[in-house]
Amino acid sequence: MFPAEKCYKEQTVIEVKNIKKIYSDQVALRGLSFTAADGRIVGFLGPNGAGKTTAMNIMSGFMAPTEGTVKICGFDVAGERKKAMEKVGYLPEIPPLYPEMTVSEYLCFAAALKGMKGRNVGTEAERLMKLTQTTDEAHRLIGRLSKGTRQRVAIAGTLAGSPKLLLLDEPANGLDPGQAAAFKKLLLEQKRSGATIIVSSHILSGISAVCDEMLIINRGRLIASGTSSFFEKKLSGDCGITVDIAGTKEDCDNALASLKEVCKITFNGKVPSGAMSFTLSGYKGDIRKELFDCVAGAGLYIERLVTSEKTLEEIYLGMISASEAEFENARKRALERQAERKEKGEDDEDDLF
Repeated sequence: MFPAEKCYKEQTVIEVKNIKKIYSDQVALRGLSFTAADGRIVGFLGPNGAGKTTAMNIMSGFMAPTEGTVKICGFDVAGERKKAMEKVGYLPEIPPLYPEMTVSEYLCFAAALKGMKGRNVGTEAERLMKLTQTTDEAHRLIGRLSKGTRQRVAIAGTLAGSPKLLLLDEPANGLDPGQAAAFKKLLLEQKRSGATIIVSSHILSGISAVCDEMLIINRGRLIASGTSSFFEKKLSGDCGITVDIAGTKEDCDNALASLKEVCKITFNGKVPSGAMSFTLSGYKGDIRKELFDCVAGAGLYIERLVTSEKTLEEIYLGMISASEAEFENARKRALERQAERKEKGEDDEDDLF
């Protein structure tokens, strides 16, 4: 047994283990597993349809998985749901707001749902409005608020009771740039107060700056995880060197052919100065000295050399594209296996590929 005041393995707030979700006509999650430690912001990223909302619904206890387990502060969501949910604040993609309530009434209601009573309810509502800069809207009906303000009220309700774990599904929906900046500041404040935050988005740039770690999923599978610096430094690899060389195309080709560490040389055409432009890629380490030596040895000279770097967004899109290709290959192999079993008269199997 795990005492309520202590989290599973001391620092692990949520443990998701081999979660699968199968609907009648599709597989939404395919063995998703990860953990999130105490006081961290985890970005849960992927394109639309990747399975983020399904995973959020399962983590929040709103939906049961087909297979797998979720533990929050040591409590199994399936077997100890009440104790697990006491630790959670959940903001679904479409927040369940009540348009006939005022902002103050709604936040008092949210505080009461967290077990607060008496004066504590009103005090908590005031705290939440201050956190989300909605105090001036306290007596306005939610149904008459702008989309961005309604979203801030929904975020405020999620923070009621200072939950240990915040599950935020596309929380920046409807926020203008100023409100989005304030929201990022709020996330950092909640982290400093000890909350663990899982925030989903299909837009990497929207949350990468505040995340301690990012989990990237596609087609219900975890395809990569790590910090933003990890993705930028480790996964970007060789991003290429663009070099403009004064000389004929033939002379440049002959000179560059002597480079031993370059896998690919792409001719970009002639630049306005008359030099030949090439992009070198597929190398490891720093090849600039070797490049200078081979060009000079051929009696040529370099007019311009630029090292390009992939943005985090480009790395993210590249991983999504690669995972789509991998998924299609797996799907084709599964169909081939099914055809082979049918031809042999064997029972069909449920392939998740």
